[in-house]
Amino acid sequence: MLHNKDIKNLSEIKTTFVDNHKKEDFFSEITDVLKIGKHHAIFANVKQKGISAIILIKILLSFEFIGEKSVLSFTQSYWNKFAGFGKDAYYRLKNNPKINWRIFLFAIVKRSLITISARENETNEPKIKAFIFDDTTLEKRGLKIEGISRVWNHVISKSVIGFQLLTMGFYDGTMLMPINFSLHREKGKNKKLKFGLKPKHLKKQFSKKRDKNSAGFSRKKELDISKIASAVTMIKEAVKNNILADYVITDSWFTCWELVKTTIENGIQYVGMFSKIKTKFLYKNKELSYKTIRQANRKHIKRNKRYNLYYIRVLVSWHGKPSVLYFTRRGKNGNWKTILSSDSSLKFNEIIEIYQLRWSIEVFFKESKQLLNLGKSQSNDFDAQIADTTITMIQYIYLSLRKRVEKYESIGKIYKDSKAEVLEQKLHQRLIMLLVTVIKIITNLFENTDSEELFRKIINSNEAFEKIKLLINSPKKSI
Repeated sequence: MLHNKDIKNLSEIKTTFVDNHKKEDFFSEITDVLKIGKHHAIFANVKQKGISAIILIKILLSFEFIGEKSVLSFTQSYWNKFAGFGKDAYYRLKNNPKINWRIFLFAIVKRSLITISARENETNEPKIKAFIFDDTTLEKRGLKIEGISRVWNHVISKSVIGFQLLTMGFYDGTMLMPINFSLHREKGKNKKLKFGLKPKHLKKQFSKKRDKNSAGFSRKKELDISKIASAVTMIKEAVKNNILADYVITDSWFTCWELVKTTIENGIQYVGMFSKIKTKFLYKNKELSYKTIRQANRKHIKRNKRYNLYYIRVLVSWHGKPSVLYFTRRGKNGNWKTILSSDSSLKFNEIIEIYQLRWSIEVFFKESKQLLNLGKSQSNDFDAQIADTTITMIQYIYLSLRKRVEKYESIGKIYKDSKAEVLEQKLHQRLIMLLVTVIKIITNLFENTDSEELFRKIINSNEAFEKIKLLINSPKKSI
């Protein structure tokens, strides 16, 4: 049991968390809004030396909002005198393979959805809900980190030391919440360099034994399974946890029959960019590639005035399932893009609107890396990497939820209210739509511009990102 002294100290953190602009009730808000205390059962077997895991997690969740970036900095700071725990207590928690961080994240998501449902008017018109998948590179500095490898970073077009983070986001019609993730490594093309590393570096990597029935053992195994297989499992787990969506949305890398099949089998429709040349669709009783199908319909091009796009819509069959291929391009000489959908009822405008929701997960990556230090953990223990990533995602959910409930204009305003009044502006739907508009203007002027690549570069360029934000938040300022 936790000693009374520790309970008293935790209370002092709540009331002392107020220097100048800091909100006095923030520490209790982040745990009360998400009902952290209701999840004791998940950590029932994790008590160590009389310290409650829930108490430690509440403190870990507060780090970003009190200006502390690590356990070490916190235990050496002013704030630790109220907590009273040494750094080993936090390390033992994060390194514990018995903790099922995935179940904990699901519990937080479900609690958040209940909170939203209870506060918002259920008579509002139905909103599109979607599972959105994408991956991002988490670059690391330490070669001793367990499971580390060389991975390809498509943003800078070179390989780096780190992990690939596959994230499943749930867009509920207004905001995106990260609800599941897995870390992956890459084998590399050079057979002499396993995982792209020299043998001496592999030998020095941290390792430890885990019980085969532990959550940590399962998460470590995910390092070497394909991201497609992981995404398939995530869809099944979300549905099992009664988190339901209308669509699964992905970019071209993820669009494959295995993922589409799982989506359909779980009562969901699929929308994704498509670019696999060797894949065959049944069209007019012939097995043809998507490029051949497009060429056969080149006389059926239509123009959409709303998005200023030329497009071709073709009904096909894929493994016996009806599907729709939308071929689109900007201008008469633009490059063709292909969107595949399992929902044949959608009109062209609707398919574009749904696919554009995918950019919300790119924004999540951008904000979480810059503002919540996603991927910055340098712990050698893989269990701690999972713990730190989960904690970052819960922090993001909290900020998004508070924005939703309190009707803030931006996550930046929430963070300023929560942390000395420092989080930058939330780039939610308004920013995404603004970016889409800007890119439409550019691609209209320059027909061969790749809008997908341009969008990604803007999001990942700090200078471009800042200037776009000024268009929304400070219209009177010069750019």
